[in-house]
Amino acid sequence: MERIETIELSLLLSAIEQRWGHEFSGYGQAFIKRRINKAMARHGLRHISELIPRVLHEANFFQGIIQDISIPVTEMFRDPHFWLALREQVFPLLRTWPYFKIWHAGCATGNEVYSLAILLEESGLLQRATIYATDFNDVVLKKARDGVFSLKEIQAASGNYQKAGGQFSLNHYYDAHGEGAEMKPSLKKQIVWANHNLTVDHVFGEMNLILCRNVLIYFNQPLQNRALELFTASLVPGGYLCLGNKESLDFSSVSGSYVSLTPRERIYRHQLTREPMGGEAPVTSASLVSRTGGDPSTGGTASAQSYAVKQGVLTIGCSLGGLHALRVLLPALPADFPLPVLITQHIAPSPSSVMAEILQKNCALTVQEVTNGVRISSGNVYLAPADYHILLNDDGTLTLSSEERDTYARPSINVMFASVADVCGKNSIGVLMTGANSDGATGLAKIKAAGGFVIVQDPDTAEAPTMPRAALQVTQVDCILPLEFMVKVITTQTCASGVKR
Repeated sequence: MERIETIELSLLLSAIEQRWGHEFSGYGQAFIKRRINKAMARHGLRHISELIPRVLHEANFFQGIIQDISIPVTEMFRDPHFWLALREQVFPLLRTWPYFKIWHAGCATGNEVYSLAILLEESGLLQRATIYATDFNDVVLKKARDGVFSLKEIQAASGNYQKAGGQFSLNHYYDAHGEGAEMKPSLKKQIVWANHNLTVDHVFGEMNLILCRNVLIYFNQPLQNRALELFTASLVPGGYLCLGNKESLDFSSVSGSYVSLTPRERIYRHQLTREPMGGEAPVTSASLVSRTGGDPSTGGTASAQSYAVKQGVLTIGCSLGGLHALRVLLPALPADFPLPVLITQHIAPSPSSVMAEILQKNCALTVQEVTNGVRISSGNVYLAPADYHILLNDDGTLTLSSEERDTYARPSINVMFASVADVCGKNSIGVLMTGANSDGATGLAKIKAAGGFVIVQDPDTAEAPTMPRAALQVTQVDCILPLEFMVKVITTQTCASGVKR
């Protein structure tokens, strides 16, 4: 990100915090920049600073910015293996309490809250429970409270409901009204909806179970620690914490307070003896600074200039036919290839992925699926996981995002390319290969506009030519090549110090 943009973004976030009390400086830099860009595009603005006076003086305008920043993307029974594990591993232990409280933090439009209520009802536990569902966005909270969703959206969740161990048909739990579906009053009765902001608010009662899924991926490490300390202080001894499947307690300030109940589903049990959480004082951003050795707004003690900024990145996008193309391209890269490699290949969500294992065969570089916050380095290939975008930050770390699909895709090649262009500029190499849709075309154009080097697979040699043809229609490219010639061109564009010019 250019220095002036960085200053503008800092001033905007400071204005929002001082005027409205919402603190966003602890969010991932690439993520918050992307969301602010969305707001600018919606209002036809060219500079971040143009948002500041309107944020300060127009309440309705600010509420619109909140909608742009927040991620209300959620689905009923998303990751059905998680819900099945919750039903089988946690519910029997909840049954041992005569009454219990659940906090669903960052609930968005409430799809997962109703998923939880349905499973509790089927287990005979709903009447014993009080579910506190919270979010900082009042607009999505109202939608959640109303409990009215599109009929098509609810019906699409039926398969995941069955995989989660559903005992009936999902239509047992809603009333259809035209194109809408309203959740049954019996489910709503045990839910309390409330505004709560994990970045500034404090402990939320004493809970037996806390769910906060796909929220922490948007926070930097100090802010993740703050939220996790809030959860830990809010849990009774022996209570349960559930995170998203790309989130973890590893390396957090509370890792020693939990045991992992189901590692794949990220369900943890709080230790039966409560450990002190930094004394009796409430958790604050200032206390986090002293514990982490860095400022929450900068993400801790990252070096001032990252590997990605100094040396560049090779980034590759593909879809239909991409696995074969990658198995040709990656083994041809030498072991001393000087740039980290980011790859987005469209892939369907599944409980586990073996793509990294498949691509590792005959590849001299280390192939790994992206984990949130990983810092990229040469000698490594980083794969976008199913159902998550990847964003590159200025400090060379990667942020996962489950925000809206781009060109009907998540992970999106456009999102990855645009993020790399923003950080690396002329030190970017973008490669777009086979695919059956147009994802990647506008992102590749951004790499080219930033001064990067772009290569498109010859459409006549691609298993699915739609993707490379779409790119050729929107931008001038440096090379149009069959797979077997790509590596030679890529390696001639790089040297020990990075991308040649």
